[in-house]
Amino acid sequence: MVSDSQSTNTLGAQVILDGGNPRTFTAKALETISGGFLVNTSGATGDVGSQVSSYVAGDIKVLGAQDAKLCNGIALNNAGSNELVTVATRGAYLMRCAGVVSGGALVKHNASGNVLNWTAPGSTAVTVVQDTTIGRAITTSASGTANFALVSLNL
Repeated sequence: MVSDSQSTNTLGAQVILDGGNPRTFTAKALETISGGFLVNTSGATGDVGSQVSSYVAGDIKVLGAQDAKLCNGIALNNAGSNELVTVATRGAYLMRCAGVVSGGALVKHNASGNVLNWTAPGSTAVTVVQDTTIGRAITTSASGTANFALVSLNL
C-alpha cells in the first residue's frame, strides 16, 4: 500500500548523473509506485530458481520503502500494482530532505521517501538490522519539504 507519508520529489526521479553506466533492474510493483519512490524488494522464498533461463523480470517484486532498514533503489517510472517498474541502484538524484544533509556525508532514508544524514547506531547485537545507508550527499541542505539535496545512490 502506498503511504500518504511518501513525500518524495513530486516531479518523480530526477537523475542528474548516472556515471555513464546506469545500474537498473526491472521488477514487478506489488503496489502503486510513483517515479522517485525509494523501493525495497519483497516476496516469498523461492522467487528465483537456479537457472538464468527461468528468470523473468516479474521474479523480483518491489514496494515503497517504508522501513528505514530496507532499500534497494529508486523507482524511475510510475507503475500500478502488478506492473513493471525500472529501479536504479546507482546514480545521482535530487532528493527531498527530512533532516540536515551534509555534503559528503553518508545518507539514509526516513521511510517516507526523504533523506537525512546517517548516524552511527548505538551498541546493539550484530543480528539487529540497522538503518540502511543509501548513498552519499553531494550537496548540503537543511530539512524541509521544499529543500532538496543531490544524493549519489550506492545500493
